[in-house]
Amino acid sequence: MITKVTITGADDSISPSALLPLNDKYPFVEWGILVSQRRFGTNRYPSTGWVSGLVKMKRSFPEVKLSCHLCGKFVRELVAGNTNGIADLDTIWNIFDRIQINFHAIRHTVHKSMIDVLKLFPEKEFIFQYDDVNNFAVHFAHESGIKCSALFDASGGAGILPENWPEPLNDIKCGYAGGISPENIEKQIQLIQGITGDRETWIDMETHVRSDNDMKFDLVKVEQCLEISSIYINNNTL
Repeated sequence: MITKVTITGADDSISPSALLPLNDKYPFVEWGILVSQRRFGTNRYPSTGWVSGLVKMKRSFPEVKLSCHLCGKFVRELVAGNTNGIADLDTIWNIFDRIQINFHAIRHTVHKSMIDVLKLFPEKEFIFQYDDVNNFAVHFAHESGIKCSALFDASGGAGILPENWPEPLNDIKCGYAGGISPENIEKQIQLIQGITGDRETWIDMETHVRSDNDMKFDLVKVEQCLEISSIYINNNTL
């Protein structure tokens, strides 16, 4: 059953405070913040100044749920067991409850020292993209005692709907992403809940909650998705 909806890609096209009304109305929402060393301040990747504003907002409104979606060099450093990237994120790292490791279907060599780094943060949940290229990574982390989960996203963030949603993993919490939009979200929720049953899961949206030209984070589309999701999530909690 779906208990959380992650909306990814808030950026400088809105202010961090613009998230608060929707957060109050839909407390199950999690805001996924994309972080890349070379893309700060571009579409979907907020600037460092914007993220600083998010830090201040989180201090005033600790109930806001946030996940950090690491990309590029941050991922390469983390899987190599290098803490430099985390050190670079020191001022914002603590505001995130979950850390998503975006492989984007690029094969990575995962070092044992990565586990040592993840164990430094037992309070955080680490999300691994389950991309048919690096699937072993989440199993390695799980077997090593890391609090972790898997995100099925065959499109790698491209917003392409799969032909079929995969069955959840036996012993690892799973989420679903790829092509979910205001137009199809109700049907996709039904399909996902049909295969997950009573198991806790979440969905993640990025591409289809933006303007048609991809230049803006579209709060109208975001609310459409959250409003439809609320019907199912509220039923799940009855």
